[in-house]
Amino acid sequence: MKTLFILPPQWYPMNPYLSAAQLIGQFKKNGMHAAARDLNIEFFNDILKKKNVLSAVKEAKEFFESFAPEVKANGYCEEKFNEYPRELQTKLLRFIACSEFFSQNEINAEDIAERIEDAVSVMKDKERFYDPEQLFEAKDTLMDALRIISLPFMPSRIMLDNFIANPVYGYDYEDIKLQCSDSNLNMFVDYFNEKIKTEDFAEYSLIGISIFDLSQVIPGLTLAKYLKERTNAHITLGGNYIYKIRESLKKFPEFFEIFCDSVQIGDGEIAAVTLAKAINGEIPIDKVYSLIYKDKNGEIRETETAPLLDMDALAPPCFDGYDFGKYFSADIVLPVQLSKSCYWAKCTFCDFYTGQQCFDIKSVNHAVDEIQSLVEKYGFRHFIIADEAVPPKYYNQFALEVIRRGLKINFYSFARMEKGFTKEVLQNLYNAGARFFAWGYEAESERIMKLINKGIDCSYRKTLLEDAKSVGLWNMCTFMLGYPSETPEEAEATKNTIRNRDLVNSCTPSNFALKKNALLIKETDDAGIKDIVDNGDFHISCNYVINGNPTKNIKKDRMTFQAEFLRQTADALWSLSFTDTDHILLYLSKYGAEWVYNYKLKYKKHNFNGT
Repeated sequence: MKTLFILPPQWYPMNPYLSAAQLIGQFKKNGMHAAARDLNIEFFNDILKKKNVLSAVKEAKEFFESFAPEVKANGYCEEKFNEYPRELQTKLLRFIACSEFFSQNEINAEDIAERIEDAVSVMKDKERFYDPEQLFEAKDTLMDALRIISLPFMPSRIMLDNFIANPVYGYDYEDIKLQCSDSNLNMFVDYFNEKIKTEDFAEYSLIGISIFDLSQVIPGLTLAKYLKERTNAHITLGGNYIYKIRESLKKFPEFFEIFCDSVQIGDGEIAAVTLAKAINGEIPIDKVYSLIYKDKNGEIRETETAPLLDMDALAPPCFDGYDFGKYFSADIVLPVQLSKSCYWAKCTFCDFYTGQQCFDIKSVNHAVDEIQSLVEKYGFRHFIIADEAVPPKYYNQFALEVIRRGLKINFYSFARMEKGFTKEVLQNLYNAGARFFAWGYEAESERIMKLINKGIDCSYRKTLLEDAKSVGLWNMCTFMLGYPSETPEEAEATKNTIRNRDLVNSCTPSNFALKKNALLIKETDDAGIKDIVDNGDFHISCNYVINGNPTKNIKKDRMTFQAEFLRQTADALWSLSFTDTDHILLYLSKYGAEWVYNYKLKYKKHNFNGT
């Protein structure tokens, strides 16, 4: 029996992801066959072609010219927009997007078509990639091409780091079902029809599809539906996002007829192995761990939760069979994971650890053994440690062991701003190959930080950043604007910290979001959150009003600040970055933090990451 794990579109195409490789390692340890297919990276390599840019602009122009007389004749107006049928709303939004594109002078479709394939080459070239002028021009070209390719499907839009679904349709089950079948709304319907050959999947008895972000929901479920209709394999869905919507899935038995045969919830390293055994006839389906499925009587069943993982018992991730040449990076950054969950796990806004077991971490020797084996097996020396947080004491021991072995690597990770990250610890980490950390700064106000329940000494944060900079580390900080009860003065203090690029080299400002699985959802009245509106069965957050201010206004304020900040730092490399972290690591590893910080870009960016 053979198993295939698929990463569906649409997510950032820079480097491979951990989920499938982690599971393949476990399958091999158990003497079972499993393979991976990264359809996300295949998608980007397929669509970013000259012919697709030219075809899309031709189709968009034909639509625009054919629909313009109807717009003029009927006098459609914004005031009545919500009264129109949804099909017409979609056409009007597409018409507006096409009108805006054809009336602008900055982007020439024919020019982008001529340059797109060379731009893809720049992303993968070991010399041209490390020329910032060529890299940022290539990125602009990729983003321009994706905008053009999206025109016939607007207001749905493909971006490098996101898929924006049609806002006319929601994330309720019926809307999801409609979008996953309609090629006029969903570009992935035609893509999978052309891309997927049924015979490619004939050898697999079990196919797992990992969905870990909202941007994968429409394309991922479109793929699941396609494979369920055309293969005899058992289709199962997994990933952190699926866990977060598990209760909604139970409400729709039909979902298990149209999209999949089962859903795996929580950590899959043990559960997926038991599912494969059931498909192979070794155990009954009701003995599979952490599974939701529909039984023969049409009833939705949920099985026993998998036992807790012993992180030291896990096999290392297996990237055998990956075509590393497809990824949009000159050097590969491999993901590894040292721990499960978050050792703090008390921040009121957070749902990252939802669906994961209680905190456990690999022994230092096991963790370093794993990284060393990956270096020796694949020859790559750049890593993202994809943990939610690693304690500073552990990180110091990890760094000292890397140094003791003489292991030459570079890495980055996420971290809490704990006092345990002393200058000595930071120096050890730098000497071990750390080049930056994404610090959870969140807000300047200590009052807000107490409401967030971050559990750190806020007075130490700037000392930590100064120490990190002094040893050669790049400081990337995450910030959150709009937390309940935040005043304009408190928000401005956070913005001023963001503007201090000498201390905060890169930032990721975001809005507070009310997540359905976050701790705060149980205390919304106390937090002053009113008029909560569920964003749909398949969405993980809600809209709301805080102090009379609706979600859209809070987001608009943040986006206005963000756009201003990006324009003020337009000649900087990655002053703001949500998803370019792998590329930042590669540049820091090659040039060092001071060079990257001081470089002034001559190329004039017209697309800004995160706007």
